[in-house]
Amino acid sequence: MKRIQFMAIVAASLLWISPAQAHGDEEHGEAASAVVSDAASKDIQAAQGHGDTAADHDGAKGQDADEGDKGVVGVLKSLHPATVHFPIALFFMAALTELFVIARKGTGLESAVRVLVYGGAAGAVVAAIFGWIHTGLWFGGDTAMQVHRWNGMLIAVLGLAMAYLASRASASRTAFRAAIFAMAALVLVQGFLGGELAHGANHLGIFWL
Repeated sequence: MKRIQFMAIVAASLLWISPAQAHGDEEHGEAASAVVSDAASKDIQAAQGHGDTAADHDGAKGQDADEGDKGVVGVLKSLHPATVHFPIALFFMAALTELFVIARKGTGLESAVRVLVYGGAAGAVVAAIFGWIHTGLWFGGDTAMQVHRWNGMLIAVLGLAMAYLASRASASRTAFRAAIFAMAALVLVQGFLGGELAHGANHLGIFWL
């Protein structure tokens, strides 16, 4: 009888200890999970904080770049598209007026052609200068950019040569006329290339290949 009572007491003790141990393990596991979760939360917050810092840094850099393009330098960079219209118009009008001179001699339009060439040459030099200000000392770019850049320089140099020829009233107009009609073609190409750079390839939709 005593043995039975002793075994009953031992069994009851085991039954009481087992749930306690199980509950203790559960609490320990929950504590560990809480620690891991807290660490993960801190890592996520740190990562988010780092990401925000990087974004803020990039935003600050972008803001600095925007501020760098403001002021006098920003205005000068934006003036190139405005300055190109003057040599285009003046050189085309000079070529058209020279056609009147050829068709109707004695009209006295030679002086008008001379003035138009002077203005076109000055405008071409100004447009070329602002073109370099716009891009900076950068020699990269695709084919359209390369041709546009150096064709613009050719227009400026040829414009100065035309102004010199126009100033020599006693000289033959054959070379001058060849230069002025070549200039009209160069200006036409330059305007098309400028449109390609500003509005994308085949901006006129005239090429189907």
